[in-house]
Amino acid sequence: MATPNWLAAVALLAPLAASAQQAEREERMSSSVGLRRDSRLEAVDLAELRRRLLAEVDWKLTLGVAEVRAENGERVTATPFQVRARFNEGRTAFKLSGEGYAWLRSDEGSASGYRDVNAMLTQVVASGTVLEGGMTLPAGGEVGSSHARERVGAIYNHVFSPRWEGQVHGRLTRHNGDPRPGVGRTRSQGLVQAAYNLDTPYSDVLFQLLRSYRLGSASGSAVAVAYEFPLQEKRRPPTGAVSFTRGITSGAHDNTVEFSLSLRL
Repeated sequence: MATPNWLAAVALLAPLAASAQQAEREERMSSSVGLRRDSRLEAVDLAELRRRLLAEVDWKLTLGVAEVRAENGERVTATPFQVRARFNEGRTAFKLSGEGYAWLRSDEGSASGYRDVNAMLTQVVASGTVLEGGMTLPAGGEVGSSHARERVGAIYNHVFSPRWEGQVHGRLTRHNGDPRPGVGRTRSQGLVQAAYNLDTPYSDVLFQLLRSYRLGSASGSAVAVAYEFPLQEKRRPPTGAVSFTRGITSGAHDNTVEFSLSLRL
């Protein structure tokens, strides 16, 4: 008996839909990790700006390794990075960042390659207020996306006391290409961050709460805690950071552990 044409079409489209949903979920995870990292590093830059610890052109390189263990059994190992050049008396910065080389493993198999690269320009417009804009360049391959994305956002940082400071970070990401039916083009993300400054300069504990939403696609919330510490006793030392993130959305209780090292160039 011949298979009806519509059943054959469904059989062919089902794997494609599953693949698209997986790509959207990985994009959500990657963008969320990137937002948490960007917020943490921007808080350091704003603290230096308040203390006037600036150079004419200030370069910083941040390298790290991150391990994600998803609730569905998937595992992702990535090598995130950020190169930041700050100028205009520290008020303007150009950043290149991404998840670097990534290795994905699941019951379906494994894939590896370079992930997308983000180009971003930030501008301090008032005390503690930063505007950002840029785009994500697709890397293609097994783990990169095939379409560019534009991003805009705003950050507000407020010092409550010598010990405590807070930060709010909002970002909108517009996806190019043709999304699946019912899936919106824009992902909205919001992050609230609190930092407790320890006695040693460049040493603090951060707490983050993040919400990511895209109509018809993978959305979720997560909480994170990070510890930042100097590696030397000097005016602007290289710094290390270790963080743990836990997804708190049903079906997305993912765990992420990351270590990073920031160096002055």
